Amino acid sequence: MSVNIRNVYAGQPAASATTLYTCPTNTQTRVLKCTACNDTTTTITFKVYKVPSGGAVGDAYLILQDKALGSKDTYECPEVVGQVLDAGDFISCHPSVANQLSVMLDVVEIV
Repeated sequence: MSVNIRNVYAGQPAASATTLYTCPTNTQTRVLKCTACNDTTTTITFKVYKVPSGGAVGDAYLILQDKALGSKDTYECPEVVGQVLDAGDFISCHPSVANQLSVMLDVVEIV
């Protein structure tokens, strides 16, 4: 067994559900940290989903719904931290504005 701590996503998702991370085959993953920062001068909202292998983004898998972030605010996303993913499960983020929400996702993978 090996344990790998990784930053698996650092970017600005589109204004649609964007996969931040998919748990690899023969691996179990736990989210260590998820941070979102609003880069705009207006309030924006975002959603985060934890979707099981073979599933699709939808309300049944919401773990953070319509979180509002004011101009230049940062949120640590405790709803996402600690989530456990099995092979094929994924984390997806859907911001209300494209390319203006900076997101970082750190995980520990157990292989």
